[in-house]
Amino acid sequence: MNPLNLWTFDLFVLAACLYTAGFGFSLAHRRAAAGVLLVLGLTANTGSLVLRLYTSWPMQAPYQEPFWLPASLAVLACWFISNRDRGLAKSLVGMAAAAAVFSLFFPKDYYLPFPRSATVFAHVFLLVSAASKGFLLAGGAAAGLWLHTDQGSPLYKARRSLFGNLIIWGFVLYSLGLFIAQAWSYLGWASPVIFDEYTITSSMATWFYYGCFLHLFLLKRWKAKRRAWFGLAGAPLMIYFNYLPETGMFKWPVLLP
Repeated sequence: MNPLNLWTFDLFVLAACLYTAGFGFSLAHRRAAAGVLLVLGLTANTGSLVLRLYTSWPMQAPYQEPFWLPASLAVLACWFISNRDRGLAKSLVGMAAAAAVFSLFFPKDYYLPFPRSATVFAHVFLLVSAASKGFLLAGGAAAGLWLHTDQGSPLYKARRSLFGNLIIWGFVLYSLGLFIAQAWSYLGWASPVIFDEYTITSSMATWFYYGCFLHLFLLKRWKAKRRAWFGLAGAPLMIYFNYLPETGMFKWPVLLP
């Protein structure tokens, strides 16, 4: 066994524990401790991702996105902590912890890298796709929080525009990721689309759903509350169509060789 692979997994286990502890401290209103644990968890998560890239470069091992998504959520959580929307930051830390723990017990990254992923587009796609899902989940969380925010709160107006902006940026990154995936597919398989691949269908379903949200947002045909419910409902749909297919069967974590 390559010892770097063991370090890769152990660092992710540490990140999952730190995210979970950080979320627990945030629920206990220990903001300083929660912030420190969040940063430490993101550091461990990033170290694990760097080792994943190092051990597979220039190829990409498939089914890595569940390990990138918690980092994307943690980065956004750090951003919102610094911008004083601690409620949204707390939600994002909780989602990062849940995604990391779920990925630990349901991994699907035990396949070897394949030659057709020996292109920079494969790695850029992974980064952009994980970032887009982080934004979309953050948008759903912000929509849910806004629906439960009192109109007299100073956060009410800010969250009203925030959830739409997050989803729009998530949609832009998601669309960019699809174009990058097409370039990767063309270089690897001489075809921009492989229609017998189930991820194509699920990805397009997600893209059309958020495309509808974008039209509703721009046309102002629905009131803000209806758009918020639409954005909130998109989060579990995205998890079902895009996150769960990247995970596998239940498997106990192996911490030692």
